[in-house]
Amino acid sequence: MKHTILTALLALVAMTGWTQTNKYTIHGNFSKVAEAMSKQGLSFDSVTLVNPATVEVVARQSIQNGVFTIQGTVDKPYYAMLNIGISSEVNGETKRKNSRMPIIIEPGDIQFDGNSQVPIIKGTPLNNVLSDVISKRNAPDYIETVKGLVIQHKDDAVAIPLLLMLDDSMLEPDTLLELISQLSEDTQHHPHVAKVKGKAETLLARPKEGDMFKDFAVEYDGKTTRLSDYVGRGRYVLVDFWASWCKPCRQEIPNLIALYEKYKDEKFQVLGIAAQDIPEASLRAINEMQIPYPQILNSEKIATDLYGIDALPETILFSPDGTILARGLRGVELEKELEEILRK
Repeated sequence: MKHTILTALLALVAMTGWTQTNKYTIHGNFSKVAEAMSKQGLSFDSVTLVNPATVEVVARQSIQNGVFTIQGTVDKPYYAMLNIGISSEVNGETKRKNSRMPIIIEPGDIQFDGNSQVPIIKGTPLNNVLSDVISKRNAPDYIETVKGLVIQHKDDAVAIPLLLMLDDSMLEPDTLLELISQLSEDTQHHPHVAKVKGKAETLLARPKEGDMFKDFAVEYDGKTTRLSDYVGRGRYVLVDFWASWCKPCRQEIPNLIALYEKYKDEKFQVLGIAAQDIPEASLRAINEMQIPYPQILNSEKIATDLYGIDALPETILFSPDGTILARGLRGVELEKELEEILRK
């Protein structure tokens, strides 16, 4: 009997020790920022700790005078997000928005310093790695440094936010996929990593310079329109993927109109493809901006998915036989390309 009680007590002591070693505390302090914000009618009201893998709210705390504390235990370090709630009073109405910050939940005292010019989370091993990288964002060897750290920490939770810092503008899709393939199986299946992987695969598979155009058909107002109605018919065709709600798209359209007017008599055509937009909204924008060149309306995501486009605007220049000559050209760069091609 005594042996049984002693065994139980020892087990309890062991469990207590385990809980203590796996305890984490997040100390947040942005009191100076909070004081400055209060003069602008803004205030921090609450902080929410969210696990992106499960979309679970792990903890929620109110923020008092720019300070908060979150405590808990963790079985295994994981990547999470701290959502800082900011409130403002506008015409007697309270409006809220969130400021998000990546964090690694791991045992120890985690310090969130929101008073520095760039908010930093540090104090534990993996968070120190992440904060160090954030502080070196403008370093000339930044990309190579982050790539090396992703491999070094391929089995750690910090590999996820590190990978997310390397978007497709920094790395070619095949390089990004090679990097992901070296991560642990669990990390590769994290929703955020899976999204990056899916995007890279789409970009890798999309039609590129030198490829023949891919045709598609769109139904609108009882009429079927195809890309092949314009492309591959003996003219250079500049296709602009745009949307009425896209501000950069609308800013670029006057340049496209000018190019259309300049070169329209030289076997050159501009074609607009309204993507991910309501046809009525597209038509209003066309009328407002007095766009003279033809449009394919109501393409939804058909065209953008086919050509691997995940951000608008996007331009593709097709040769007279339908081969892709260039992608993503805008402004001066686009005008220079057309000048070289059409003035030969």
